Amino acid sequence: MGIPIMKNPYAPGFWCAIAALVLLSATYFYGIMLAHQIDKALVFLDSAAALIAVMAIVVVAWASVQGARIKKRQLEQGKTLVLIWDTKVALRRVETVFDRYFWGSYWQPGRTFQEVMGELTGTPLEKSLETLKKQCQALDKQVSDDGWHWLNNARELSDVATAMARERYQLDFCDPRSESPSGTAVINRDFEVLVYTWTARLKSFDHQLDEIEVQYS
Repeated sequence: MGIPIMKNPYAPGFWCAIAALVLLSATYFYGIMLAHQIDKALVFLDSAAALIAVMAIVVVAWASVQGARIKKRQLEQGKTLVLIWDTKVALRRVETVFDRYFWGSYWQPGRTFQEVMGELTGTPLEKSLETLKKQCQALDKQVSDDGWHWLNNARELSDVATAMARERYQLDFCDPRSESPSGTAVINRDFEVLVYTWTARLKSFDHQLDEIEVQYS
């Protein structure tokens, strides 16, 4: 990642002002010498040199303060990008575990009582969602000015996953319509809506992370 170097926009003006002051001082000093007032000319030269030195010190101090602010801003920017990337990794983990949990081999006999009853307690999906929540909370503390925006996104995903687990339980054990007379599975309308909701919120979450990554890059 390349962080652009911020140049001082006032530097050309400062050096032009210094050049003009030196030129005017030299002209004035030369004029006094021509008038044969050497003592007065030397006093003026000392005063001009002192003024230039003070101006240079002030500009150097101001540039140091600005440099420290820029460095701090760049460090915060880097920290924010790392949090964004970690949140993306956590979101990808949730997506992968979700697919395995609902569509893969995980939904098989031998599950815990909570899983059989349609609960996510203790499952890899619950653990991945909790990890995502913690990551979103850290991201909110770093960038969010309007509360817990990212944490709320993670909570919404968790709520949908919980509702889907319970609906899956209803399909498997309680809903006589879960199978057709021919023995093929029938997609429940409520479950279908939940699948659509999950997909939409996951894509929205991912898109928002892409946007904030561009903002801080």
